[in-house]
Amino acid sequence: MRIAVVGATGRTGRLVVDLALAAGHTVTAVARDPARLPHFAYGTPLTARADVSRPGSLHGPLNGQDAVVATLGTTGRRATTVFSDGARELTAAVRAGGGQHLVTMSSAGLDTGRLPFAQRVVTRLVVDRLYREIHHDLARMEAALAGSDTAWTVVRVPMLKDGPPPAGPRVSYDRPLPRAGTATRATVAEWIVGHLGDPETFRRLVHLADD
Repeated sequence: MRIAVVGATGRTGRLVVDLALAAGHTVTAVARDPARLPHFAYGTPLTARADVSRPGSLHGPLNGQDAVVATLGTTGRRATTVFSDGARELTAAVRAGGGQHLVTMSSAGLDTGRLPFAQRVVTRLVVDRLYREIHHDLARMEAALAGSDTAWTVVRVPMLKDGPPPAGPRVSYDRPLPRAGTATRATVAEWIVGHLGDPETFRRLVHLADD
């Protein structure tokens, strides 16, 4: 497959690029500053410069891609529109470029209703306060995707950490996992690369956790 990874300089994006190369895909690493891309262990991707905050900048890099993975992020906890702006730019570029699948990342913190009481209280008192503005924009992103005609998959992740992926992550489609946990970035990247183009994941929320 021909795959573009938007946000390829981030810690999760780098892993997605590496694993996609290892799987034999033709990968385009898309970044605001391609000079910041690291050395990849399993090959050398094509590179492209684009910024989701600049309307239209994704159309060239995403033209002709079979699947697009967006691992967007933001620094700090201030109000942002990077995720919702990114969703609109990504869906427009994927549609114009003939892409078949768009995968984006979101937060498990958007839906905590099924957590045990103690975890729910901690989440609302601590996590929601710290990441409220980011969560608001992630919710706008998810709404923009749901309102599009794109075959999207949203991967909702808990707190991310570095390290090798353990065997057998917990996965739930459309419904939150029954307890909070953590996930390695390697787990998330591995799941994404293993499900590119998978119609079972189209227009669904996928919840991942390691523990």
